[in-house]
Amino acid sequence: MEERELTLSDILLMFKRRSKLFWLVLVLTVFATGIYLFLATPQYEAYARVKVSTQKGMRLGLSIEGLLGGLSSLLGGGGSQEDEIQIMLSRRNIIAVIDELDLVHKLLDEKDIEKAKKNGLTEDDLKLSLYSYMVEKLITVEPVKNSSILEVKVTWHEPKLAAEIANKIVENYTKISENIAKSQLGAKMDFLEEQIPKVEQELKEAESKLKVFKEQNRIYSVEAQTQVLIDRYASLLQKMEEARIAMEATQKQSEFFSKELKDLDIEIEQIKDSITFDPIISQLKSNMINIQIELAGLMERYTETNPAVVQKKAELQETQKQLEIELKRLLTSQVKKTGNPVYEEALSSLIKAESEKILYQSQYEAFKKLYEDMEKELSKLPELEQKLIELERDYKVKETIYTTLLQAKYESLISEAAITANANVIDWAVPPLEPSKPNKKLTLAIGGVLGIFLGILAVFFAEFSDRRIKSESEAEYLLGLEKIVARVPLTQNEEVMEKALGIPAVKSGKVTFITALEDGAGVSTLAKHMAKLLSKKEKVLLLTEEKVEGTFDRKDVFDLLKNPDVLEELKERYDKIIVDAPSLKRTPDFLPIAEKSDTVYIVIRLEHTLSEDLKTLHTLKKIDGFILNGLTKKNSTYVE
Repeated sequence: MEERELTLSDILLMFKRRSKLFWLVLVLTVFATGIYLFLATPQYEAYARVKVSTQKGMRLGLSIEGLLGGLSSLLGGGGSQEDEIQIMLSRRNIIAVIDELDLVHKLLDEKDIEKAKKNGLTEDDLKLSLYSYMVEKLITVEPVKNSSILEVKVTWHEPKLAAEIANKIVENYTKISENIAKSQLGAKMDFLEEQIPKVEQELKEAESKLKVFKEQNRIYSVEAQTQVLIDRYASLLQKMEEARIAMEATQKQSEFFSKELKDLDIEIEQIKDSITFDPIISQLKSNMINIQIELAGLMERYTETNPAVVQKKAELQETQKQLEIELKRLLTSQVKKTGNPVYEEALSSLIKAESEKILYQSQYEAFKKLYEDMEKELSKLPELEQKLIELERDYKVKETIYTTLLQAKYESLISEAAITANANVIDWAVPPLEPSKPNKKLTLAIGGVLGIFLGILAVFFAEFSDRRIKSESEAEYLLGLEKIVARVPLTQNEEVMEKALGIPAVKSGKVTFITALEDGAGVSTLAKHMAKLLSKKEKVLLLTEEKVEGTFDRKDVFDLLKNPDVLEELKERYDKIIVDAPSLKRTPDFLPIAEKSDTVYIVIRLEHTLSEDLKTLHTLKKIDGFILNGLTKKNSTYVE
């Protein structure tokens, strides 16, 4: 039999029948929510806000782009907000907070600490465990929408401690952020401090040599043609020196980021060594040297806008791009992926530094080759002119480089002063006055909604796990609407019951057999009232096992089993005979009596008769109708 689709009427009747269950589940859920709110420890949320700069320091270029061009990136732009969040939640920051506020003993139970130490855990182990717990459960760092502000939230049951933790996280973050920027800038400053004294001494020596030479040879000025040669010679040497210094600067930069990667447990030294012997990188480096030699020759004859110069510069940029791609492939293929944004940034910076180092190295070698070629030309000049050109050249080159290094130093000092403004605290955390969790009103509302949902679920579960015929509409579906001859409400009012039994009483034959599928369906009560109703106009006999009295005659129904022929004798003496037969489950021996009866009625009691018991109806050869018994407002639309 196909499953019957539920109608709105069925659902309403369902909730009428199970209203007590629904309200019980709802009340218990709300009560459990109230107990939770009473026993739950209030959680306070303290928050601090920090404005992070998109730049860790002033980005200052040098007056000569070729000189130290790569090193200026050490100042770098600021990291993304995600990088700043990772710094705030880093072990370096949080464990420092744990140490400074003694959070091991403030957040953990002393009994748990003692137990952990007995199991062999050290104080450092406890700090690491607490760090993981705090980052996962207590601390939240989120960007404020459409701004460069980060909000640090700390949740704990002590409002004052929550505020202290939030403030300490922000305070330590600003120190760490400043130290990171200063350590990067320190690499540049160290390089400049190392180079300036050396170049200054070389400048003094060049100046002294030039002065002595001029005084000894009584030469205080040079001819115009010789001056042009000196300027050209000095320019070439200057470019070569600039390339050398820039190459050393990018080497410092590469060492800085290599150290960062080493601190992140990345074995980088062996990987960097493989760059030197990689055949593709060696070929690209050789191509760059040749291109830069050609470019230098073109620049002596043409301007930068000349098509030949533009094309050669494009070739150089494309070669450098290929070099970066190859370096990235070589480095990333040999290191483990950590997913750490700090690691990703350091690796990217290292690739850029290595690429620039090779670029300046190729520049240096290209200018060195041109310089050697020019020295061959100068060797053809008289010895006195050669010496003068050499001294003038050295002096000009050292003077230019020294001036540039000094300028870079002062720019770095300005940048260092600007670093302190990288992170600005907008709001320091204050102890919250009201707990953030649990929100009593919201939790009670959720408890109420949950109670309604669970109540509905309980009603449906109870309804569909109950295999009884529960409603009038279900009975109509299972039995057939045309087969139902009477609907008897659950009542003590005899008039109401007799009125409900009027139709089956009128339709009944001389012998009416009334039974049910199981005991307790109310067959005897219905048979008694039907006999009483018919006895008002006719002589009626009620065959039943119950001790009843009325305006009708009564005999024991089991007499029919002792002497089945007695039924024929009784038909001659009575106008109507009503057989109150025991249930088919209990006494199937009465089936032959049902076959001899004129009318057979089966009583189905709502919320009592099992739907699966309807299968036993096939044992009856004929059924003249069903009487629905036990109708109420909860299971029937018939009862008002």
